Amino acid sequence: MQRPKNLMKKMNFKIKPFYFLFFILGFTSCQTLEPEDPRQSIPGRKLYYNEPLKFSFSYPNILNIKIEDKSVAGTPDVLVNLSYPGNEYPILELSTHAISWIESLKDSLIPGTEGTIKIDDVRAIKFDIAMDDDRGIFSKQRIIVRNLGRLYVFTGNGETFDEVVKSFKFIPEEEEPLEE
Repeated sequence: MQRPKNLMKKMNFKIKPFYFLFFILGFTSCQTLEPEDPRQSIPGRKLYYNEPLKFSFSYPNILNIKIEDKSVAGTPDVLVNLSYPGNEYPILELSTHAISWIESLKDSLIPGTEGTIKIDDVRAIKFDIAMDDDRGIFSKQRIIVRNLGRLYVFTGNGETFDEVVKSFKFIPEEEEPLEE
């Protein structure tokens, strides 16, 4: 059985605006805009705050943080590792040391890679170090900043490493109120 052509034209006329509206709404609701800053695509940030050692930094919410207290005889030392879930290979390792450790931290320095940068407006040295494991020999970046009578040592590579290092802040010492 065939339908009359007039009926088909009427149905098509009524359906066309619906398809047009559906197409426009569907197209605009499916459009996703890329963030201008790629770091904005990582959902959320967390803050690590260490009052005894007077520092803080922020890191992407997706990363796992592992903190080990390495203090000996009342000297505050800490080792912080940041890694992606399911991967124990650290993106960033932050350790604190007594100032006397400076030369031993430079032992594996790759000649010709040394330079200076600022960490929270404090001058720091940066260089590449040679590392060796079961995968072979590779390099990582090391940054050493001396502040508050301690060495703060960053070791790692990549954009996330750079992002976390840039967020690092020293917590100012509170001044004792003067007695009157």
